[in-house]
Amino acid sequence: MAGASLRELSIPRFALRRDEAAASLAISPSTFDNWVAQGLMPKGRKIGGVILWGAEEVRAAWQHLLESDDNPMDDNDNNPFDGVVA
Repeated sequence: MAGASLRELSIPRFALRRDEAAASLAISPSTFDNWVAQGLMPKGRKIGGVILWGAEEVRAAWQHLLESDDNPMDDNDNNPFDGVVA
C-alpha cells in the first residue's frame, strides 16, 4: 500500500484483495491462487468488478491447515535444501 495515509492504514480490514490476502499469509499471489484451486483457501466473492476475500475466512482456513492432521502441505518433512552447502 505505497502512499497510504496513516488513517487508511489504521482502519481495520475485513475484506482483502487477492494480493492482500496472499500477503497476509506471507505467500505470493500465484501460490495463493494455487491454494484456492486446491481448496486450501476460500474462494473470493466477486462484487461488481472486484474480487474480495473475507479476512476472517482466510484466517480460519489458515487455522484449519495448522490444526488438521491430514494437511496436504505436509506431504513430507524433507527440505530439498537439506545437506546443500553454499
